Amino acid sequence: MKDVLKLVEPRDIVLTLVAIVALCIVHTRKRTRRALPPGPKGLPIIGNVFQMPRSMEWLQFDKWAQAYGPIFHLHLLGEHVFVINSHKVAVDTLERNASVFAARPRNMVMASDLIGWGRAVALNPGGEQHRKYRRLLSKVLNSQAVRKFRPLEQRSAETFLQDIYRTPDDFMKHIRNSVGNLIVELSYGREVTIGKTGYIDYAEYVHEVFAYAARSFAFLVDIVPILRHLPEWMPGAGFKAQARKWRKELELMAEAPFKMVKSDMERNEFSESYVSASLSKNKGTDKEHESDVMWTAASLYTGGADTTVASITSFFLMMCLFPEAQARAQKEIDNVIGSDRLPTAEDEQRLPYLSALIREILRYWTIAPLGVPHRATADTTYGPYHIPQGSTIIANIWGMMHDPTVYTNPFQFKPERFLSIEQGGLSEPDPIPTVFGFGRRICPGMHLAAASMWTYSACVLAAFKIAPVKDEKGEDVVPVAETGEGIISMPKPFKCEIVPRSSATATLLGF
Repeated sequence: MKDVLKLVEPRDIVLTLVAIVALCIVHTRKRTRRALPPGPKGLPIIGNVFQMPRSMEWLQFDKWAQAYGPIFHLHLLGEHVFVINSHKVAVDTLERNASVFAARPRNMVMASDLIGWGRAVALNPGGEQHRKYRRLLSKVLNSQAVRKFRPLEQRSAETFLQDIYRTPDDFMKHIRNSVGNLIVELSYGREVTIGKTGYIDYAEYVHEVFAYAARSFAFLVDIVPILRHLPEWMPGAGFKAQARKWRKELELMAEAPFKMVKSDMERNEFSESYVSASLSKNKGTDKEHESDVMWTAASLYTGGADTTVASITSFFLMMCLFPEAQARAQKEIDNVIGSDRLPTAEDEQRLPYLSALIREILRYWTIAPLGVPHRATADTTYGPYHIPQGSTIIANIWGMMHDPTVYTNPFQFKPERFLSIEQGGLSEPDPIPTVFGFGRRICPGMHLAAASMWTYSACVLAAFKIAPVKDEKGEDVVPVAETGEGIISMPKPFKCEIVPRSSATATLLGF
């Protein structure tokens, strides 16, 4: 290469560079002549980079939507980013043209490529590999298949109630452990440890990293992907050493329980689980199939645990903040179920207000405010707007759930909005499945998460009253509804008082 450069005159190099820049400008102008949606004005070359919020992005996106419309455009160092803030627009694009928007952005470099989450379902780039993943998971997580897990969910919920009864102040820890154990049993059939650490504790840490790294443009390397090629020792490349550490931890989380089940199967001492069932159907030595099973099993925990934990935690928070809704749901349970047993899945159709309450929690406290971004795999259009191939599409689900043209007084907590008019409600649009995403990238654990939340919430309301804690003067200390950072909106730790509803609660829980 050096010999070639010696043969080129400096003047020729300058002219060549000028020509390249000119071509880029012409190309850009041609692209921009094809109408893009409006959006905030950025700076030359870098676009809107410095305007991008670093946390709670959905709030700024909602403000921009009010100024620029239900779909607006951002420019980030040459990357086109489209933000959708309308359910109708999301359906018209991500649903009706699902094949074009089934991929993940290539600019999620840190989480997907460097850490390695691209091997799991959520950040898998798409294509045939993703279709194989979905086929494997659909056998376990489709709306019909999840019914067989309702008894397991019921047992888990009842054990959870016993834990709450013993140590109510540790309710957030109990939520994490109960949901984690439920997913681990479903995935692997028995308790798992990694070294001396329980799987749930280990996985919680790994998923905290995931939630942080998978945010839109969380790291500079996501905005400038070429930085991934910097040597690790170079100043400013410290993210590479961090990614290498996180990658090893992720691989251990996926491999350790999978190898445990394989070993159990070799000794014919295994329990029925997703992994054992998937391996039994393919008893050969297909390493590719084993890898698919291993990463989809890890994805069961990723997709199910975090969303369900966030949903149930937000349930406790909402019951603290809105005692009238809690009292009405408990009155319905008392009238329909009585006080001598806990609600079960068979009671769901007879408890419409409880179901409306859960839907309102999912709407009001949107568990995945922005979902995970999509990528356009071909040039396409929406109305008069051009969406170039390679563009990133972000669905502001939080904005959709708080759209005043869809939900009356969206910042008010009103479960009756999901009751029919005949039941005295508003009959507003069901937030499920919108809160779980769109198109071919909708959360595969949606049905399991929704069913688990119903069972846990129904059982808790039947057995306990949830209220704010009292201060020294006996006045309520109302918790502040704050969310942590990450793609999952997890309430920040808060305190509440959880007391048995009656003296019969202990007997109801088997004490």
